[in-house]
Amino acid sequence: MPSPSAAQALQQLISDHHDALLTDWKARLGIATLTRSETDTLHVEMNELLDALRHALGQTDPLETAAAQQQLDGVLRSASQVRAARGQAPEASVRFVQSCKDALLARLMATDAGDPARQTEALWRLQTMLDRCVMTLVSQFVATRESVIRSQAQSLLDMSTPVITLWDSILLLPLVGIVDSVRAVQVAERLLEAIGRTEAEVTLIDVTGVPVMDTSVARHLLRTVAAAEMLGTQVILTGISPSTALTMVKLGIDLSAVPTRGSLKAGVILALRMTGRQLSGHQQQGG
Repeated sequence: MPSPSAAQALQQLISDHHDALLTDWKARLGIATLTRSETDTLHVEMNELLDALRHALGQTDPLETAAAQQQLDGVLRSASQVRAARGQAPEASVRFVQSCKDALLARLMATDAGDPARQTEALWRLQTMLDRCVMTLVSQFVATRESVIRSQAQSLLDMSTPVITLWDSILLLPLVGIVDSVRAVQVAERLLEAIGRTEAEVTLIDVTGVPVMDTSVARHLLRTVAAAEMLGTQVILTGISPSTALTMVKLGIDLSAVPTRGSLKAGVILALRMTGRQLSGHQQQGG
């Protein structure tokens, strides 16, 4: 634990040289290319970090130190989230804290030469805390970036797996892209939720956009069909091409219990008949 004199020296250093530290910090960052809005935001962040550091570095009581560290971590998390949301690289976050550290160390070496022991202790205290700040900032940056990636992946999944209501009691699930085990579970959950909500009588699953129809994909589809039928809907598979049909026969995949059609149009006509509806001849021709 640092002595009161070392802690007080660090606190006094930031209080007495606040503006000079900001000027040096900005020079080390090289912010000439930033817009006025970005410069103003950065100035606020720098002030908040300096104030949080001054408070944390000046504590010697363990409880007060822990509380001050939590406040400092909050400032760092906020700064990191802003940079991650802007799409900046992690290096930008590291440079933000490293430049602050360099400015503080340079100022400490220049102003506290009267007591070597106190200066050594203050240097150790300052370096330890700012190294921890770098780790906190990077850790939060990675967590925020991963959260953004997960959100984007979920948005892509939502767009690639829509459950569409064609008519009352008729749903359509058009599948596009690779259907792996993870996506198959998500597709099934989304479809079953829609069936339960709408009480659909017939559900069309169109696989025209699935590039590979192998044993794994077929098993996922059959499990989804079985679960859907347990909820009272009849499932029609559409988009089964001749080559896909031959492949499934060679693989020994039995879809005989599931109505299939080669095109979505044919599947829709079947679904309408199964629900007691009928298209006019003009509609059947696509007019």
